[in-house]
Amino acid sequence: MHVVVVGSGMAGLTCALALQAGGADVTVLEGGQRLGGRARTVRSAFQHGRYVESGAEWIDTDHHRMRGLLDRYGLTLQGVGQEWTTIRRMLFRDGRMHAVDEIRSLDPSVDEQLGRLEDAFERIADGIDDPARPDLHPDAAHHDERSVADVAAEVDLGELASLFARRNSQGEFAAEQREVSSLFVAQQRAQMRVHGIEGTVRAHRLEGGLDGLVQRLAADLVPGTVRLGETVRRVQWDDDGVQVHTDLGVHVGAHVVLACSLVPLRSVQFTPELPVPLARAIRELGYGTVTKTALQFESRRWPEGYATTSLPAQRVYEPTVDQRDEESDSGVLMAYAGGDGGRKLAVLDEPARIAAVADDLRAMYDLTEAPIGAFSRAWSNEPRYGGSYAAYGPGQVTAHWDVLRRPCGPIRLAGEAVATWTGYLEGAVESGERAAGEILGTV
Repeated sequence: MHVVVVGSGMAGLTCALALQAGGADVTVLEGGQRLGGRARTVRSAFQHGRYVESGAEWIDTDHHRMRGLLDRYGLTLQGVGQEWTTIRRMLFRDGRMHAVDEIRSLDPSVDEQLGRLEDAFERIADGIDDPARPDLHPDAAHHDERSVADVAAEVDLGELASLFARRNSQGEFAAEQREVSSLFVAQQRAQMRVHGIEGTVRAHRLEGGLDGLVQRLAADLVPGTVRLGETVRRVQWDDDGVQVHTDLGVHVGAHVVLACSLVPLRSVQFTPELPVPLARAIRELGYGTVTKTALQFESRRWPEGYATTSLPAQRVYEPTVDQRDEESDSGVLMAYAGGDGGRKLAVLDEPARIAAVADDLRAMYDLTEAPIGAFSRAWSNEPRYGGSYAAYGPGQVTAHWDVLRRPCGPIRLAGEAVATWTGYLEGAVESGERAAGEILGTV
């Protein structure tokens, strides 16, 4: 049995490996000249051996599939990890940096206000018996048509709590509150419950960079499996199989797994046309608009910890906090801007984005030295991705969730957008393994 896998990100690579382990012959088609998809480690922009993740970055306590891969390849997580909270360690506002205690003195009820918002989503999550099927919530249509902004308006947030809530949406979903379905947020909360993690959930980076995991996955594939520089233009399909047409040729298979962002699929011709619900889901699903901009400085002259800011940089952290050596005290600061902020930065060219973020960092940390390295990536500008990760908008869970996860003849979708762990590396692996299992008849 020959299977064509489109995309060489985490979903495509894990799917291909599972298929080959099950005895299938596999061809992986990648339109670019590199593997890894949105797992993309940047090294060349920095000095002193520092590196950062320009795309996917985190592996959480409850990401069991990803942790299983790390165990398989003898890879380790970095540092003590990051505990996610809506209120970060620092807030820069009105020209001044405020520590946590000072933040709460600005509005003593800010935690209570944000707690009311989170409780509202937890109550919706109570109706989700299976996080893999949030569309079966007894009031799915009602909650799905309401945005996060609608829910936030009902819990009466003050100015400070509103800033944190907005930044949380821009960070967690890479989208504005108006662009995210409240049912989708509840699904994410329900997903956290099912694993029964006791204590604090922490997010870790991979020691040495995610590109090391990508390389190990690729090395386990049968030689010649991956074909770089082959962009899919047309997919002919029927009950007997598929013909996948690229710039360089035609690949015939019993199945095709589209393990890529849905955005580039919008320009692929399907013959015959896909069923209307599936075609509509591919065309409409929302994607976040993260722009990540990182600047390296010769020495660390900032306090450790995440900072929220009302400036365009939105949320600032040090991705090299665990990369330390005796030879250099150099570190990198990352600005993570999503939603409208990500879009505004994306219209600038890379040098202009770097300059804009540099201005914010100087203001926040009183930095006087010039950066010694920098890069910026606006994922909404990347043609093979069209965005950072999926963000189901109002009405899209009930309309698209189940449709995107069902096989269509010999066609299956994979990738974080069609996973239960939507938006995570864990979801990419989940979806790739599921697609392979369905084809092999093991799930």
